[in-house]
Amino acid sequence: MCRFLQEAATEHAALLGVAVEDLVESGVAWVLSRLSLKVDAWPEFDDEIVISTWPEAVNRLVTERRFEIASRQGATLGTAATLWFVLDLDRRRPVRLPAAVVEALSKHELGDRPARPNELAAPGASDREVNFQVRRSDLDRAGHANNTSYVEWAMEAVPDDVWTNEDLCRLEVAYLAECHRGQTVASRSQLLPAVQSHELRHQIFRRDDSVEVARAWSKWCERR
Repeated sequence: MCRFLQEAATEHAALLGVAVEDLVESGVAWVLSRLSLKVDAWPEFDDEIVISTWPEAVNRLVTERRFEIASRQGATLGTAATLWFVLDLDRRRPVRLPAAVVEALSKHELGDRPARPNELAAPGASDREVNFQVRRSDLDRAGHANNTSYVEWAMEAVPDDVWTNEDLCRLEVAYLAECHRGQTVASRSQLLPAVQSHELRHQIFRRDDSVEVARAWSKWCERR
């Protein structure tokens, strides 16, 4: 689902005149800093879904983009919101939105206050930890691990009984640092005490230098 969201965002950015390729040629790139996904019903194999996406708000540093996920019949399956900034590929640090991006987005009626989500808590004592090596297939056009790979790494640390018997219904991810090909990353999770639905705290860090690269929180609901 996160790959579908990314593809929709990429295509719409190109329609708006702020394509990924154009930014990379200018020495900068879009970088996802926050993902919020809510799923009410997961599509089944071979179902057709429709993803609608639009920029919601923008300031000098951050752009908020929202999504709606629907069935072919028009029933809402879920929603998502993302926050993006622009990364200078040489200095590897966030910069103000380029003038071309500001001009392109100014043609649309957008808010000027992108969402400011709460900070996610890191796991306490982890219940599960899995290690991975960053592969070529994890990389995006800017040369760092794609945001969808972080989600995959987080999901691998979900306990087997939760993964087998429940469905993911909420996911929050805070992207904190880059990962590059050949680096080893560790994904760990903590299962919180459950009353009705299970919740997990996630943390991903680079083994090489112990830098935390992402935090996440997931909520799991009864399978329908």
